[in-house]
Amino acid sequence: MKLHAALLAALLACTGAAVAQAPAGAVGAVARYLTTPYGEVNGLRLDNGTLALFAPHLAQRFFESTAVGDQVQLSGHGGADGVLRATSLVNLTTRKTVADMPPAPPSPPTNRPLATLERLETTGTIDLVLRGPRGEANAVLLQEGAVVYFRPDLIKIPLARQQPFAAIGIGTRSSWGPALEAVAVGADLEQARAAIHAPPPLP
Repeated sequence: MKLHAALLAALLACTGAAVAQAPAGAVGAVARYLTTPYGEVNGLRLDNGTLALFAPHLAQRFFESTAVGDQVQLSGHGGADGVLRATSLVNLTTRKTVADMPPAPPSPPTNRPLATLERLETTGTIDLVLRGPRGEANAVLLQEGAVVYFRPDLIKIPLARQQPFAAIGIGTRSSWGPALEAVAVGADLEQARAAIHAPPPLP
């Protein structure tokens, strides 16, 4: 089930009814950060709705240099999926700059403690549907703050902004809300719980 931060960052893309080419930059206040089910930061959202994703080697540097509410200027590569892949950040509030650099030689492994995973249930209203490179839905951001990642084959309900959504899975909690890898989803928790006990589909 485990997905590394690099894979999540590569797969995530946001969509609406019609997705425009994302610009190569954006300016706004940081509204929230996005995290993986393992508690790793992999993106942020600005107050103007811009969704930006980071490469794993940049994520922690961006996070440490910028607080929620800070005004930032992001630069990077805008995709046809409407997502900005950010490679540099200027904090207009503190005047700190973080830019991508050639990768340094690998450092010795550290014993960084792993996040504690827990069983989570969440329910709310879809704010953004996130999609992979082939257009398949693979995550949603809920208005209440949760980020839910899932295998595309789990989805048996419509996914659109303002639709109700519920999920059961494993993940972590942060100040922005839970982030989980779903094992069952539905329009409400009753449907999600029933999906856990449903027989597997016939081959």
